[in-house]
Amino acid sequence: MASIELEPASAPSKLSVLRAIIAILLRAIGVIATLMLAIAVGLWSSRYMVARGSPLSVERLGPWEQWTDIGRESADPYTKANMISTGKLRISADSAGVFEARTDSQGARLHSSCNYIVKGANMQGLWWSLAVFDSRGKLIANDADRYEFTADTIALNPSGSFLVSLGRDARPGNWLPTSGAGRLVLVFTVLDPATGLSSEERAQRNKHLPVITRESCS
Repeated sequence: MASIELEPASAPSKLSVLRAIIAILLRAIGVIATLMLAIAVGLWSSRYMVARGSPLSVERLGPWEQWTDIGRESADPYTKANMISTGKLRISADSAGVFEARTDSQGARLHSSCNYIVKGANMQGLWWSLAVFDSRGKLIANDADRYEFTADTIALNPSGSFLVSLGRDARPGNWLPTSGAGRLVLVFTVLDPATGLSSEERAQRNKHLPVITRESCS
């Protein structure tokens, strides 16, 4: 019987080996890039949640934002991290409503190059304060040595409502200077009465937060 001779398989060419190596490298680069993107997104989202919160931790009422569980033992980790990161002693949500605004009521970023009117309703005997800070949370230095108004120091309208103007240039009435601070943050604090407020009463109070209107910009 005649024997059948098998030809040895040809060795892979250098080009096919190179292509295989490149494919492996590209897959490895893709995996590394995906991991790096996931880490970057995770870090960014964590920083954002600590700085600005989420719908679960922050209630947004027009331009105002409130950390709903600030100072409570039941607060979520991001709320607690926010307290630690700011280094400020915050009033518990069980004792006061603390609201921050970084935009006017139309959604435009607050800035010292613009003039604003803050119109507040009668707070029905509750003690409150309104202060303006720069974007780093620092009080704005000014020659008038004026940084906030409270229910005790402001000139109220006959109806019990109030108007506060924000701007670089002095104005008559309830004026808070913003100098050249750049981006601004308004903080409106309302203390609960000694008897406390129910959830329904807090919700009603929160419907009457001040309206922030931009007048002009330079």
